Amino acid sequence: MTVASLTLAIVFGVPLAALADWSQFQGGPTHAGLSDGPSAPLEVAWRVRDIAIDDASVTGGLSAPIVAEDGTIVVVGPTEVLAFAGEDRSEIFSAERDLGPSVPAAIGPGPDGPIVVFAEGFGDRGPSPTASAPTASAPTASASASDVSTPSASPSATPSSSPAAGDDDLDSHLGAVDLRTGEPVWPAAVPLDDVVRIPVSADETAAYAGDISGHVTAVELTSGDVRWSTDLGSSIAGAVSVDGDRALVATVGEQQMPGFVAALDRSTGEELWRTGEDVIRGNLVSAAVVADGRILVLEPSSVVALDASDGRLLWRTEIVNPLTTPFSPEAIAAMAPVSAGGLVFAVDTTGRVYGLDAETGEMRWDHALNDRSPLTPALLTDDHLLVPTNSGELYALDPQTGHLVFRVDAGASFLRGLADAGDALVAVTGVADAGLVAFGEDPDGRLVDEPSPTTLDIGKLLAGFALGALPVAVLALALARPLQRRLGPRPSEPDLTEETP
Repeated sequence: MTVASLTLAIVFGVPLAALADWSQFQGGPTHAGLSDGPSAPLEVAWRVRDIAIDDASVTGGLSAPIVAEDGTIVVVGPTEVLAFAGEDRSEIFSAERDLGPSVPAAIGPGPDGPIVVFAEGFGDRGPSPTASAPTASAPTASASASDVSTPSASPSATPSSSPAAGDDDLDSHLGAVDLRTGEPVWPAAVPLDDVVRIPVSADETAAYAGDISGHVTAVELTSGDVRWSTDLGSSIAGAVSVDGDRALVATVGEQQMPGFVAALDRSTGEELWRTGEDVIRGNLVSAAVVADGRILVLEPSSVVALDASDGRLLWRTEIVNPLTTPFSPEAIAAMAPVSAGGLVFAVDTTGRVYGLDAETGEMRWDHALNDRSPLTPALLTDDHLLVPTNSGELYALDPQTGHLVFRVDAGASFLRGLADAGDALVAVTGVADAGLVAFGEDPDGRLVDEPSPTTLDIGKLLAGFALGALPVAVLALALARPLQRRLGPRPSEPDLTEETP
């Protein structure tokens, strides 16, 4: 039983359910994005507001959250790693971190219990505009009875003591702290070759980090020793996925050269295969997600499925959005498709959601939410596809039809990083005004059934024409009557059948 489950059972009076299970980006080593947590209808269970952070403008604020099995919630800030208790949301620890992109950490088994592994530092590159946070704004809802009163996390390094952008001591590292205390667990942080802008991954023995120069490094969880480091020669596009004895890596590619997916031996880092020419046609922008024997990746304008055994192309489906390139990572974004039940789902940056047949890639449906969603993937529960958005709205869609069935307002903007916390789903809100929000099942909520606004409904269209024509006909009749009286009666026509004398 988790602390988070106990808390929500008291609040909502519901039976205790699944343990928390979201130890890294998109849940686990395959980054499938599947949750057995609550489905719609949902309501806000609690909020943590005004988590004090510095340098949000160059790091993206707080990372998406991860959740330990005991309910502990972990987020990465610009200069610290923060842990909050699932029971009362009180701060457990604030561990120092070198200024760097706020990418999600990973939880794994350490020498004496669970540890949090995180990337830090900008290397000798310094902060760059590509790491900056979103700039759009949205209204913040007023406080409620379930709000926690601003438990601000105190940075271990204040702005005056933080390293300056571009200093040599901003080298990139992989660090690890004890989940219970926040104390370092390795003899020293592990040096990395370059800046890490993607989530850290972990399996039962190692952590994996990919950097912007194309290096993938595997580090032993218990000791902090480097198991191997492999240079793929192209920036790593998304979190490293672990499938059996292989680590699967998606690369960005270059301006005139497409990316590729490579399979590395999990023990040695040896390259087992990489996708051939014309398999990937664009620059990859997502993690390589493993689902039902397929590897799923996103190109800027396509969803691509590969055979998980050898990387051969199964299908590619082009996604057309007349407003923009559909899949374009922005700021702190970490993109990924999700798949289950014979369907593959992807959300583009405008908030348009696509459902594809997992076997063929055929488009089954799409739904235009018209609410931007560039910061985080969707999450798939047992019943619904959940889509967080910049406005703070969380949408629930029926996976089979694509119809909207529910929506709930988080009460703050830039909702991202849904994580399974057992009987609740936890997300980050805001940027400089960062916070946490949790969604639990709403016993009084009611589902709806709304198709995409772009769907042509012939019945409604004809009914609309009929309703519009009726008042026009009534008006025409009303105007015709006085006009007829003014002009007088029509002269009678002669009867041509009547005999004349």
